[in-house]
Amino acid sequence: MKIFFLSSLTLMMLIPGAWAKRIRGEVDSVDYGKKNQDHLLKLSDGQVVFVKAASQLLSRKTNYEGASVELEVDKNQNLVSISTLPEDPVIPEAEATTGGSSLYQTDLPSEEEAVRIFRGMNRSYYSRTECTDRAHVWTYEEMRKNDLISRKVFLFFTNTYIRRYRYHWWFHVSPYVLVQGEERVMDRRYTSGPRQMKTWTDIFMHSNRTCPVSTYRHYRSNRYGSEHCYLVKADMYYRLPLHVRNLEDYGRVKTQFSRSEVNFSYRAFRRRTGN
Repeated sequence: MKIFFLSSLTLMMLIPGAWAKRIRGEVDSVDYGKKNQDHLLKLSDGQVVFVKAASQLLSRKTNYEGASVELEVDKNQNLVSISTLPEDPVIPEAEATTGGSSLYQTDLPSEEEAVRIFRGMNRSYYSRTECTDRAHVWTYEEMRKNDLISRKVFLFFTNTYIRRYRYHWWFHVSPYVLVQGEERVMDRRYTSGPRQMKTWTDIFMHSNRTCPVSTYRHYRSNRYGSEHCYLVKADMYYRLPLHVRNLEDYGRVKTQFSRSEVNFSYRAFRRRTGN
């Protein structure tokens, strides 16, 4: 996939004669269904758009991966129309090295300290921000404010789960910390305090399944299988699933925050002013 990003802001628009939503974003992948199964068009911001099996809107001869698109979807997230857009400029990444990660993670002394940090996390985000930008701003700011070296956990939903529950997202990401060696997820948007991993995943899992800890490569190879979800842990510098994939497949290690990526996330994060 090409390494460039759009704002991926969902543009809510009423289309004359029918309710519809327009989405601009970058295609991560298209998972074609079996006979009579919907195809799943996955965007880099985590959204899933459903495409009817009989639809002529997607061509199997076209490589949509990395394409910038504008989509029109109905209220059930079914694809109505698709058009390609000019490519946005590439966002430079931080200089990468090869090899494994050895990032030290802060181990907080108490639950009270985790709660203190949680309550101080930035909540000035616009209501339709993406989880990738929230997680990136939070980890960056807490490193600067509290010398906190946290990590991120990506929750990936399998195609099996997405199709069964008509789920509109294929991943979610949040920071997590250690508290005396135990993991606590710091999702300031969806929880009221630090949460154990299973408590956090249950917010999003209608089936209440346990999500095995795995690799991104394993998730991609098993996204059609019986599991409903997978957890993939990453250092705080990795903003997107693409970056985790590049680490696993090509050894592209991030050893610092990219200023351009941080600035991009801040622009998407800040609450809209005015109207």
